[in-house]
Amino acid sequence: HILNAAKLVLGPTRIKPGCIDCRLYQDLDEPDALFLVEEWESRKKFERHINSDQYRIILSLMEASDQSPEIKINTISKSEGLEAIAAVRRSQYV
Repeated sequence: HILNAAKLVLGPTRIKPGCIDCRLYQDLDEPDALFLVEEWESRKKFERHINSDQYRIILSLMEASDQSPEIKINTISKSEGLEAIAAVRRSQYV
């Protein structure tokens, strides 16, 4: 089963130098839809991961899928949290 095989890749990926987070999500409405989200310290460390054995396994799993995989690589220049929501809400009352 692809989900179980994908889970086996998460552990080794999470402990790689530069990996901040690695999670696999399953869509509740479409159980066959899986989402792999990875966060890396730098582009260089991410590129090293793409050339790793773990990533080759991920690519093999995608190739074995009945549906064509959709791949998106997002680069984020800024990340905010609850403080951004609080600031927006405060500005509504000013």
